[in-house]
Amino acid sequence: MGFFDLPAPLFDRLDSLGGVLPPAVRLMFWGMLGAIVSMALYRWLSPQERISRGKAELAEARQRLDAHEGEFAAAGPLVRGMLRAAVVQVGRVAGPAILASLPLLSLLAWMSTRYGHAWPPSGSTPAIQTVPPLPATWVAEDEALNPHILIAGNDRRVIADVPLEAPVPVIHKRQWWNALLGNPAGYLPAQGAVERIRIDLPVRQYLHFGPGWARGWELAFFVPLLLVSIAIKVLAGIE
Repeated sequence: MGFFDLPAPLFDRLDSLGGVLPPAVRLMFWGMLGAIVSMALYRWLSPQERISRGKAELAEARQRLDAHEGEFAAAGPLVRGMLRAAVVQVGRVAGPAILASLPLLSLLAWMSTRYGHAWPPSGSTPAIQTVPPLPATWVAEDEALNPHILIAGNDRRVIADVPLEAPVPVIHKRQWWNALLGNPAGYLPAQGAVERIRIDLPVRQYLHFGPGWARGWELAFFVPLLLVSIAIKVLAGIE
């Protein structure tokens, strides 16, 4: 489990409370909640008065540059003034925006596992690719247990038995960034012959309209997230 995975048990608990609701409705709820939390954090962390004042200063610098009618060389101080105001304004906004997005990153990491993929139906076998290419066998003997993958060497002897802890399509050796975002499916042995495994797991679908790529969790989550974020920004007058 990585740093951004720490809130996952809380998300699981909240999601279970809404278990009577259809998954698509729960996805929309999560999108709205993500918007409320991230916008509230941004409003709390950002210097709203200075941002508002910076917008006015940037507009004034742009007007002075637009009103300049002399030679281009003489406009240098005006250009530098406008660029300086723009950089300062970006600095005022960027830090709070990044910090406010961190809880949303945790939520996205959890949702990609909780709502992203599913185990194949009983009796079906997904396509498996390994790096380097080696024979791989999908094993799902007991529906009560998670499946695992047997990997054979060039001599057809089993060299790895990889248990799958969650329906995640990619398994790899542990990397440095897994301290921030863990792989819920687990990791391959550090000294093993296999670097990566990709499994063609079925994608969960929650919407019953539109093209196939739009029926997963992303659209049902991000549309409410975007709409509620815009509404909060406008209604609350957040800079």
